[in-house]
Amino acid sequence: MELTRIQLRELRYFVHVAELKSFTRASVHLRIAQPALSRQIKKLEDDLGIQLLVRSAQGVELTDAGILLLERSRRILRQVAQTLEDVRAQAGSVSGTITLGVPPAAGELLVPGVMSALAQAHPQLRLNIVEGFSGFLYERLVKQEMNLALVHNPAQHRDVDTYPLLVEPMYLIGPAVGRGETLTAHEATELSDLPLILPARPHSLRMLAEKIYGDLGLSFNLRYEIDGLNLIRALVADGQGYTLLTYGSVYHQIADGRLSARRLENPELTWRLMLASLADQRKSQALRTVIDIIHAQVHKLVDNDLWRGHPQYPQEVEEMPIPPLAGETQK
Repeated sequence: MELTRIQLRELRYFVHVAELKSFTRASVHLRIAQPALSRQIKKLEDDLGIQLLVRSAQGVELTDAGILLLERSRRILRQVAQTLEDVRAQAGSVSGTITLGVPPAAGELLVPGVMSALAQAHPQLRLNIVEGFSGFLYERLVKQEMNLALVHNPAQHRDVDTYPLLVEPMYLIGPAVGRGETLTAHEATELSDLPLILPARPHSLRMLAEKIYGDLGLSFNLRYEIDGLNLIRALVADGQGYTLLTYGSVYHQIADGRLSARRLENPELTWRLMLASLADQRKSQALRTVIDIIHAQVHKLVDNDLWRGHPQYPQEVEEMPIPPLAGETQK
């Protein structure tokens, strides 16, 4: 069966229905009548000779064949879009759409500058932002629902390229002690008695905190589990406990005199912020452009002491190994 323009359209329609799990919502999003959309999906099923969707009053669910076609269709449509983007790039302009996932704290610092730089330098390049915790973002990236994500310590996956963006020191975050006051470092070995406010597992911050305490042989005094950065910062500011975060996560609250931060030393504790992208898009000019702008913005924030850490470019990885987490051995 040849892949004609009409069949590409059918694949696009199928992806929308499968992702939204509703013909009604997909028809609204695609701006076509629902009966016409249903006919297109039925034609696709007839051409393939297999059922792709199970329809019910609650919506639609994918069959095993539908799950396979959804995965392959996303890849096909993305490759077609990238091909067109690469051809247009020969005219000297970068265009296309990149979906970027960012954690709340990193996004608060990074996204405004990135969006501003893109708008000025590449107005034809559209950047869509998805905010979420690292695990959620990485899962969506693996499912090919976004192109690029900032995540902490991601697992390896055959369809994903990862490389370091920033190695950040960890800070003990507590109630304010005075606007703009600088605190001395805190001994990491003295964390045992402090009541902690942290996200629930498997959030990467919680996993890192448990590893730190385990490696140091300290008792883990968890007061509250809170899955929200704003709520954690509010509870700490109210004097109800402490948390472990990077300096960039609380820069504004420290500047406003709402929180205090002590860098953890003896041993120094670090957190790795990584860039993760779809491996089959590594040649995309649009993706490379966004990555370059992200790196430039990270360097700018570090130079202005708004984000504390050591920024890295992908080519630096072999020359500059990342410091290990507490208890790790350097490979």
